[in-house]
Amino acid sequence: MSDRPLGSVKVANEVIAHIASLTAGQVQGVVGMYPARSRDGHRLLPAGTSYKGVRVDMGTDTLNIELFLIVDHSAHVPTVAAEVQRQVADAIDKMLGLEVRQVNVFVGDVRFPEDA
Repeated sequence: MSDRPLGSVKVANEVIAHIASLTAGQVQGVVGMYPARSRDGHRLLPAGTSYKGVRVDMGTDTLNIELFLIVDHSAHVPTVAAEVQRQVADAIDKMLGLEVRQVNVFVGDVRFPEDA
């Protein structure tokens, strides 16, 4: 078997966004995502389109991710945000072998039981 490269592999930004949103959604305290483009924290995205709450910026050798979250009223926001950052970076590294430089978290709303 030869060590010569067989070609290149490129991953669409949407794939990265899907992985990031699914991972973030599994962190306790995260209610969901809101649209990254609208910056409207009051509009919860349906689970199937939660990737629209992620912005991916892929440079030549850097990967920056922004997640737009809605959190539960009982959550400690700094703890939830730190856990989202850690888990998203780990998931992308494990699944795609890409090193994430930054995972920035924006909390646009806090959901209370009466908001449901």
